[in-house]
Amino acid sequence: MLQNTLIAVWILSAIYCLYKLYKRSKMTSHDGVIGYSPGLEVLMVIMIGPLLAIIDISLTWIRVYREAEEARRRADNKNL
Repeated sequence: MLQNTLIAVWILSAIYCLYKLYKRSKMTSHDGVIGYSPGLEVLMVIMIGPLLAIIDISLTWIRVYREAEEARRRADNKNL
């Protein structure tokens, strides 16, 4: 049961990271390029997918929290 859960988490996180890699490659791809082949990036994403997913989610949460704190401070300063 635990092994199946770990494999499922690994697969889901690898899919999430591959999606993020695909989005990033679309942004960096220039006009006239026939195709984008990330190569080794895909292999590394599959191997260390869970770690990358945890880091990405943590950084996203930190960014959202920081923006909320800044908005709260601005609202407090405006009310004074």
